[in-house]
Amino acid sequence: MEQLNGLIKPNSPNLISAIALLFSWLAIIFVIQNLFYASFGFILLAFVFDALDGYVARKMCLENKLGRVLDGYVDVINYLVYPAIAFFIFFGMTSIISQIAIFAFLAAGVFRLARFQIRGIKTQESKMYYEGLPVFISPLIILFFLFIQQLFDKTIFELISSVTLFLVGYLMVLLFKFPKPKNVFPFLFIATALSFAFIAKQWFL
Repeated sequence: MEQLNGLIKPNSPNLISAIALLFSWLAIIFVIQNLFYASFGFILLAFVFDALDGYVARKMCLENKLGRVLDGYVDVINYLVYPAIAFFIFFGMTSIISQIAIFAFLAAGVFRLARFQIRGIKTQESKMYYEGLPVFISPLIILFFLFIQQLFDKTIFELISSVTLFLVGYLMVLLFKFPKPKNVFPFLFIATALSFAFIAKQWFL
């Protein structure tokens, strides 16, 4: 019973994960309401809090199995479900090929997260790395799609974006070494600044 209480007892990292999940939920609501820039701002905030939960857990020696599993579930929403909805609703990826590509991205990401739950982060010669492309690169995919959407008509855009999702899905399931950043705070600073910029663009600019 004591072990069970320790497993379910709330702690700071798990609360941070819950905040990340809340931001993801708000992002999904906003993208469904065609408030894409606000939604993307909130998903960037979710990314920031998702990165902070692991950092806080390590610093406070609060790492546990529940936290790792909870983080994995939040990652599914942050980096797979939200992008899939955004690809379909905001970017208009509605063709059959596009829908297959979105599903391939989603399925590959879920598989990669399940594998990560079992195998974890690897270490070689004091360097830490992920196996395969991490799912947290999905905000970069969205930024890339925002860029190319301005350059091409819908048919070409859907072709490029679909090929991109197939490629990303393939890289997720591969076992190549993807280096784990030693210092995440510059990335978190950039993500926070971008989040406020996108939220401001939606409601204040």
